Amino acid sequence: MMDQAPPRFSARTAVEGPKLGRSRGRVKTQDEKKLTQCEIVRSALEKEIFAGLLAPAAPLDEDAIARRFSVSRTPVREALLQLIEAGLVEKPSRQRAVVAPLDVRRLIQMFETLSELEAVCARFAARRITPQETEALVAIQAASDAALLAGDEDEFGHQGIRFHVALWRATHNDVLFETTRNLAVRLNPYRMFQLRAKGRPEANNDDHKGLLSLISAGKADEAYALMRGHVTVQGDVLAEYISCTPLPVLQSEYT
Repeated sequence: MMDQAPPRFSARTAVEGPKLGRSRGRVKTQDEKKLTQCEIVRSALEKEIFAGLLAPAAPLDEDAIARRFSVSRTPVREALLQLIEAGLVEKPSRQRAVVAPLDVRRLIQMFETLSELEAVCARFAARRITPQETEALVAIQAASDAALLAGDEDEFGHQGIRFHVALWRATHNDVLFETTRNLAVRLNPYRMFQLRAKGRPEANNDDHKGLLSLISAGKADEAYALMRGHVTVQGDVLAEYISCTPLPVLQSEYT
């Protein structure tokens, strides 16, 4: 398992899958076209939920969404499943999907837990990373630098996630990798959202450069501290957004 390349954990899909639309002169397969449609639908709904244009409990009718985006119901269903997995949409039994309320308390707890998991990953990676894995991280960081310089937000987010996944792999601990990945998938939309804040892409990239330097040098404790702060600040930025969000978007009662 550890000899495999890091999975495609895309900012566009929030799940592992092949990167699409990059090769030239090749006709896309039906599966690739379907996935691309799914990405478009998911991204649009995600942005509207964050912007408050789709209020909590708002119904998400598959037929209406399919007509809106001129697609079949299949990519719409797949997009809704991804949003359900991320906690942005709920689907009660035998009922249509609805926009989920934002459970602030649970969201904070998830970021708190992920910050510790990723920090442990950084500590283990500093002790266990192989030369080949270091080279892979260097290449990913170079791609991140290029995307940031070009102002390509989508590609920058994609490379950032590749960096994290490669780092998790470098722990050589399957249980830690799977636990961290499963929680990160659920938080992915929120982590991508915080990159829109002013100065966050640059700060995020500087953190990754620092992590690469510390892990390459085998400085486990320093890598732990930097990664913990790196993930924690993402939750802090999101908290600033939540504080400015209209009350109807938030879930005010907890069970």
